[in-house]
Amino acid sequence: MPEAVTMKNLSIKAHLWIAFAIIPIIPIVFLSSLLLLQSQEIPLQSVILSVVGTLVFTLLLGYFPAKRITSTIKILLEYIQAVISSEDEINPVSFPRFAPQEFHLMAGNFFIMAQKIKESRQELIKLNTELEQRVEERTMSLLRTNRELAILNQLITPTAPSPGGADIIGGCVRQFCELSGVNVKLYLTKPVFSLLGAYEDMMRGEDNETGGRIRQDNVHRYYVQPIRSGNTTFGHLVVSNSPLSEADCQFLQTLSHSAGIIIQKEMLSLTLQQNHAVLKAVLESMYDAITLIDKKREVVYANGRMAKLLNIPRDKMRGLSESHIFEAIAGRLADSDRQIFEQVRQGNGIFRFKINYGDTQRHIMLSAFPVTDDEHHIIGKGLVWRDITKEHEVDKLKSDLLSMVSHEFKTPITSIKGSVETLLRVDTDWDEAFKQEMLTGIHEDIGRIQELVNDWLDISRIDAKAISLDREPVRPSDVVEHAVRKLPKHFTSGVKIESTVAESLPLLYGDRVRLGQVLSNLFTNAIRYNVRSPHIKITANCDEHYVHISVADNGIGISDKHLTKVFDRFYCVDTSRERPSGGTGLGLAICKGIVDAHQGRISVASSEGTGSVFTVSIPKYRGSGGNYEKV
Repeated sequence: MPEAVTMKNLSIKAHLWIAFAIIPIIPIVFLSSLLLLQSQEIPLQSVILSVVGTLVFTLLLGYFPAKRITSTIKILLEYIQAVISSEDEINPVSFPRFAPQEFHLMAGNFFIMAQKIKESRQELIKLNTELEQRVEERTMSLLRTNRELAILNQLITPTAPSPGGADIIGGCVRQFCELSGVNVKLYLTKPVFSLLGAYEDMMRGEDNETGGRIRQDNVHRYYVQPIRSGNTTFGHLVVSNSPLSEADCQFLQTLSHSAGIIIQKEMLSLTLQQNHAVLKAVLESMYDAITLIDKKREVVYANGRMAKLLNIPRDKMRGLSESHIFEAIAGRLADSDRQIFEQVRQGNGIFRFKINYGDTQRHIMLSAFPVTDDEHHIIGKGLVWRDITKEHEVDKLKSDLLSMVSHEFKTPITSIKGSVETLLRVDTDWDEAFKQEMLTGIHEDIGRIQELVNDWLDISRIDAKAISLDREPVRPSDVVEHAVRKLPKHFTSGVKIESTVAESLPLLYGDRVRLGQVLSNLFTNAIRYNVRSPHIKITANCDEHYVHISVADNGIGISDKHLTKVFDRFYCVDTSRERPSGGTGLGLAICKGIVDAHQGRISVASSEGTGSVFTVSIPKYRGSGGNYEKV
């Protein structure tokens, strides 16, 4: 009921209904009384009393039914209020015997209806409670799912600058532990990144349906989810003594799969970076100039040597056209080589040409080759510019050397042959003085041949790093005196040799014979390459680690362009076959090899026309009483 209806209001309304039912009777009674008065001449007083009595009787007649109805309605209302306000079970209502039967039917139907309404209300309350619980569970599930997606999203799209893969995975595991209340530990293998914990060797178990592994020893129960990508295992997610739901197992499986992908991705990225760094370092360290050109005939890579060759800043090389490179070099080509770049544009191969560098020329070998991808599709062209000037010079020197050695051997052999043929003549009786002169010449020629052979053997040992040294403490003055005495007397005729090497200098640690050979070669060169009376000055000094022996001469000197090459093998300043000095170009190379074997140094200072100064630096010894230590 929308409003509360009191019993007083209901009683008034019942009496009003009775009054409204009796009021229409009053006019009828009044009209009937008038008719009686007119017809029978009944006294007025009797008529009024009759009317009043009729009214009183009518009122009394209506009061008792009204009271009966009012009492029944009161009982019904009290019952209705009890049904509405009470949560307990309500029994059916009991009416008085005089209550109308309709009210009994009404109360019975109302009781049935109230029971159904109460049952429906209880069902609605129960349903509402279940819905609220389901909504709450669903909300919690969605929130957890969102958190799990946020955790996995960190693996899929790490923020920049990105930390290491192990740090990302460790952070995701910690967030999952906070979200689920499960204690998960992360173990990564050493080759992957850094080991975050000591790996426990647990007993074997069987794989469960989620792809993880449950292991159990005598005390603990473990859930192990391997972190894999393909057939490679990078680590494990381990849960011990914690109950896991199916959702937790599925999430750990997804997390381990994503972690395997990110670890493999990072390892591949690191490998690519390392390979790229190694490749770049190799290309930048190469002596050759390298250029890569794409299909558009534009430069996509050029190393530092190429930028230096073109004299173009490194950062401006990328994007230059192939024609620009060739045009920059074509201006320095010899006229006979100008057409060579047209051949390079049309095909691949090896091309040789010369480039002018000021007053000098450099010999260049250009290798042009196609660049292909993994499917062998041509994606561009590679150009390797190699400076072969040194090789060209070596080839020329070797060619000159062969001619020179042939000449050097031919002269003493021809002399020996002539002398022997003269002495073998039977038709002439030679005196002893002439025979002695001829045999002396033969001996000197054989010594010259032996010297050439020894030079070849020494340079071979030096190349093979097999030169042997009998090292001992030795005085510098003794080495100098021994080398001077070893010079042939006929060779030193007219030569002035002046030595100021003090005997008080520290001892050397070296091979006396080999060091004498070095000085003998220097003396021989000072005499041989001299157009006036040779004058050789020998001086020596020392510093904290070395004894320095200098050999100065007044010979022809060495020009600046030859100074850096005089110690090279087969190199001769004067390559003329008719020069009176002779020589194979191996003497100074042998000197340098012997000095290097002593862990020493040899250097030269010279100016053309005034002479040269060669300085040999050999490690010294310190000590007393015959006990020496190498510095």
